[in-house]
Amino acid sequence: MTSSILVVFMLSVIAIVPAQTGAHTASAFTVLVKENGFSQSAPEIFHNDSIIWYNTDNSSNLTHRLLYDHDGDGFYNGTFDWDSGDLHAYCETDENNSKVDPTCKTSYIVLFDMNWTEGDYDYQDLRSDGSTVNATIRLFADMDSHNASTAPTVGSSFGVTQEDETPSDSSEAEDEPLTPETVLLYIAMGTGGAAALLLVLLLVRRDEAPKHLSSEQE
Repeated sequence: MTSSILVVFMLSVIAIVPAQTGAHTASAFTVLVKENGFSQSAPEIFHNDSIIWYNTDNSSNLTHRLLYDHDGDGFYNGTFDWDSGDLHAYCETDENNSKVDPTCKTSYIVLFDMNWTEGDYDYQDLRSDGSTVNATIRLFADMDSHNASTAPTVGSSFGVTQEDETPSDSSEAEDEPLTPETVLLYIAMGTGGAAALLLVLLLVRRDEAPKHLSSEQE
């Protein structure tokens, strides 16, 4: 009886460990807003990751406004809407290193928590000269869904007028290569699982040995 319980326990542990390989630590990704577009036009992130946009366009003397209309009502004040306001390349400061204009900002951040649906989010950079640049954020629930590359499309522009929109090429997305740490983790898991099964077999055989001896003595 004891051996049976131990076998069930060890097999349960072995079955649980591989499921933990998809765990993801929340990270912050940087996207640069440049004169000729974004440093990343389609970054791939996971739930609880965040993206920080920095305006580094100090040559065109333009401000950039990042817009996303989730509910498609033509306004940018909804729960999941984005409106970064005007992002400047730099903010003038005084002798105390304080902003001369308190409303001036050069960056904008969005946190993609569990309230966001897995899928593709298309947004725009509206420049002060009236031109626009389109970009996409690909949000995955976990590493498994990323490897499967089955993230559904949430929508197109959600009410934002786009210029020269071109369909995204899904072939551009490639699976991330395995890191040395991941390879070592898989090796450790395999070795640990084999050792656990061997231990279980030894305990079962040790438990059954007295039964064979007693039957021979009878």
